[in-house]
Amino acid sequence: MWNRAGTVTVTNGSAVVTGNGTNFSFPNAQPGQAFIGPNGLPIEILSVDSATQLTLAVPYTGATANGQPFAILPTASFANDLALAFSGFKNLYGTMLDTIGQGMFPSGTAAAPGVRGANDQDTGLRWLGGDRLAFTSGGTDRAVVGPDGLSVSGRMDLRSTIAVANPNNGPDQTYIAQDFYSPSGSLVGRIAAVQATGTFVDAGQLGLCTARGGVATEQVRIMDTGNIGIGLTAPTSRLDVAMPGAGTPRVRVVSYGDEPAIDFSRYTGAAGLYYGGRIGMTLDSLCFYVSGGTAIGAAAWSERMRIDPSGNLLVGVTSSAAHRIEKSGVSEGAVVLGIAAGAGSAITAEFRRVNASPFNGGAPAALMLGHNTTNNRSATTSGTVNVSGADYAEYMVKAAGCGIIAKGDVCGVDRDGKLTKTWADAISCVVKSTDPSLVGGDTWAAHLPPRPEAPGAEPVAPIKPGAAPVAPVEPGPEPTEGGEAYVAWLQSRFAFAVAERDYAVALAEWQAAMDAYPAARAAYEADHAAWVAAKAAYAHDLPAWEADLEAARICVDRIAFCGQVPCNVSGDFAVGDYIVAAQDGAGIKAVAVKADAVTLAQYMARIGKVWAVRDGRAWIDVQHG
Repeated sequence: MWNRAGTVTVTNGSAVVTGNGTNFSFPNAQPGQAFIGPNGLPIEILSVDSATQLTLAVPYTGATANGQPFAILPTASFANDLALAFSGFKNLYGTMLDTIGQGMFPSGTAAAPGVRGANDQDTGLRWLGGDRLAFTSGGTDRAVVGPDGLSVSGRMDLRSTIAVANPNNGPDQTYIAQDFYSPSGSLVGRIAAVQATGTFVDAGQLGLCTARGGVATEQVRIMDTGNIGIGLTAPTSRLDVAMPGAGTPRVRVVSYGDEPAIDFSRYTGAAGLYYGGRIGMTLDSLCFYVSGGTAIGAAAWSERMRIDPSGNLLVGVTSSAAHRIEKSGVSEGAVVLGIAAGAGSAITAEFRRVNASPFNGGAPAALMLGHNTTNNRSATTSGTVNVSGADYAEYMVKAAGCGIIAKGDVCGVDRDGKLTKTWADAISCVVKSTDPSLVGGDTWAAHLPPRPEAPGAEPVAPIKPGAAPVAPVEPGPEPTEGGEAYVAWLQSRFAFAVAERDYAVALAEWQAAMDAYPAARAAYEADHAAWVAAKAAYAHDLPAWEADLEAARICVDRIAFCGQVPCNVSGDFAVGDYIVAAQDGAGIKAVAVKADAVTLAQYMARIGKVWAVRDGRAWIDVQHG
């Protein structure tokens, strides 16, 4: 198409044509076309410089003219068409060639990221400025990478780990880590592991670190055996904690046999010896152990105390039907138990070893004491002894046929020193104690064997392991497409790996329990059979022993020898009267005699003197003549 719009200015001898109201831009004017000026001659166009300027291939030869009409003659050729097509392509795709063609993409928005899918316009990458790149999905920024690292909104599933070689100037190794930084960019923590043995974390192990001065310092080690160490790089138990302090105080959660325990120890620095304690258990008891200056091991612990299933506190022994404290290796007179109010305070009470205990174990009492074989002492007190009784009494043996003597009755003593209720056999007379404060001669049951002891708690049967743990089901094959289905599969693979590890541990523990169960069951059955036999023996022996005790008890009675005692008096009596024995048929009775009427013989055989009348009874002070 011819171009004649506007006017031009031409200069003789100049190749430049200046237009006024012209539009020389492509495709109105193109190199290779012909310019026809005021002189009417065609001249080839060398270049189109702008909408108002052309450069001719040769200078204009006509006269100089201003504001003259012109014409541009189009040409038809393959080269021209090709030039037009390429120029159009360049104009159409120039922006892309200058940006995306050089790897430069527009910033975009969350709804239309700069890099996005043809069929998913709101998912892709976009630039937020300030050196920050966003990963966008569904019109929402899901993760942002910036100078401060990676931040994620929502769940993050990792298919791989980040591996770094030769960390912290250590040996060559594959080092896998996840670092954690503060908002200011300083390192605050690390989870680390390695694939090959190295100095930081050994193969198959996991270290948890905190940062000191920007350098990761290991604090927790998880071994491939499942052992966890805090402050330790080689934990020897399921939980092993080392604390600061001289000797490295240490707490360990361990198992010995099938029983769990907590160990407390510290190193002495001498020949690998440790001091410590252990809280553990047997099948049915809580036990306390110590280790004094020995190498820690299964045989290093000595049990010192336990609480059995019946609630008995046992110190120095492992079984008893009651609370029991024993201290072995001490001589007679040495302290077994001391009780005081506090450090430096006076001793409240002491229990010492004695080698003799011939007390009447069959008679019920709140306290039983043996005695020292050297001085025969059972108790020494620094103060008075207060009791509720009112007289001192002694056990005396009854003569054959004596029968029952009521409290406060007067009875006789025969020539053999035995109690009698027959007047003719009595050489002297005494009164039976009613409420004694002290009683002597309590050996009437010493010939009996010890009271049978009830067996302890019934043994507890071991629990038979249940069914074997069920192996986890492995997820199906990896999906061929991404999206939510792939994420779900990835999560199921991770869950399967965890479940498979836990299954292996559970299976091993179950198998160990199954292997140990027959021996534990056999031991239980033996212990239970022994317990049943002991229970049967106790049920058989106790009534027989109690019958022997009662037979021995009815052969003695407590007689008052001093103090005050109520006396059963026949007839009238008053304060100040003397109480003497009198014949009552074949038996013996007590009568009152006025002080001014008492004979020498009565006075010499008196039993006591009435000093009070209470509840209609005569209270006498015992005065054996």
